[in-house]
Amino acid sequence: MAREITAKEEALLWLNYATEYHARLFQKVAARFETVVEAKAAFAENAEDFSALPERVLTRLAEAQQSGFIERLLERMEKKNIQFTYPGDGRYPRLLQEISDPPSVLYYIGRIDPDPELSLAIIGSRHPTKYGIEVAKRFGYELASAGALVVSGMAEGVDACAARGALDAKNAVCPTVAVLGCGVDIVYPQANERLYDEIIERGAIVSEFLPGTRVERYHFPIRNCVMSALAHGTLVIEAAERSGTSITAGYAHDQGRDVFAVPGRIGDEMSAGPNGMISRGEAKPVFSPEDIFSEYSCLHVPAETREPANIVLLSSLKEEQRAICRLLKSGEMSFDELCESLTLPIGTMNASLTELQFSGIILSLPGRRYSIDSDRTRLKDI
Repeated sequence: MAREITAKEEALLWLNYATEYHARLFQKVAARFETVVEAKAAFAENAEDFSALPERVLTRLAEAQQSGFIERLLERMEKKNIQFTYPGDGRYPRLLQEISDPPSVLYYIGRIDPDPELSLAIIGSRHPTKYGIEVAKRFGYELASAGALVVSGMAEGVDACAARGALDAKNAVCPTVAVLGCGVDIVYPQANERLYDEIIERGAIVSEFLPGTRVERYHFPIRNCVMSALAHGTLVIEAAERSGTSITAGYAHDQGRDVFAVPGRIGDEMSAGPNGMISRGEAKPVFSPEDIFSEYSCLHVPAETREPANIVLLSSLKEEQRAICRLLKSGEMSFDELCESLTLPIGTMNASLTELQFSGIILSLPGRRYSIDSDRTRLKDI
């Protein structure tokens, strides 16, 4: 049996069913009345007063007005463990409520933290490089370990890797939330079915699309707006120059949220997006999760959640990286000192240092100085 709801909640579901994901239209209709309950009663009394609305909306208003319709909708939702929340409800995400057109109803499976200390959306290419995969997992893990909520779109690639990294933070209470461009009861992409189940177990799957709604291309920009709104900041990891990633970052800017980007190798296709954002001043460059933590001093990484030091064989690294590590084993050095000692091209030096940082082998220090990250890495020269 479906849970009992208030007259207000019934009216909200009635109007949301008719207006679907069009939050602005929902608000326009609701604003004509003191409450949504009055709106529902007015439609029942004289539907002609709503004749200015699109035909599809009028048809759906009448459909949802039928006796037992909302009860049957709730029963279907209950069978699939789907819950709902709305602006003003205690479970509705506080950050989402801050934007101009928040979803009139947010559907979810799992559990939502309505006011996380920090939440960060991690976005990027559906076809990341091995480097991008490793970076996404690392940021997801360390952010969740520090108590942050990792938001993703559950797409293949960077999104899924960030969510998996967050789920690896075993001590995190609510490590990740995935925002879908379809109903929360639709697994998309199908290849991420296992990830979908794991997210529900530890966090939540959310969507403003009605349960049962199938994926459409035009849904993704709508979903992206919710993703960025659910986060204090958005982190871009590998993306082409023009992509859905740039759309999400644009929404974050419009919503007054922070945008960060992981720099990539110059000339690589997947580096064009984040490097372009950094060069245009649209994103702050970050080289490690610690750079994110420094922006939000509310968080820290508990020692017990840090990964044990990795054993790294110098023989497994590229020749330039081996040379850098051998120098740094003697102590920290500046960029200029490394260049003078190794006589490497500037581009090669920058690329090698960046790769070593994201591998967790070296640390970037103030004054453009570098050292071995001894807390995370043990080097063996065999």
